[in-house]
Amino acid sequence: MLNFAESLLRAGVAVVRLPVAVVADTITLGGALTDENESFTARAAKDLVRNLEDAASPRDEGER
Repeated sequence: MLNFAESLLRAGVAVVRLPVAVVADTITLGGALTDENESFTARAAKDLVRNLEDAASPRDEGER
């Protein structure tokens, strides 16, 4: 149950991070001005999807 709540909380944080990531990508020209391999928006979207998947099918504590 705690994993479910934690995953939902993390998904909520990811939803808040997504617009911030879009602005960061706009300022850095889609991440071209950084040394990162993927854009901030792509990373935030992946985090959101991963957390929603974890909430839908929570794992045991030992599987992380």
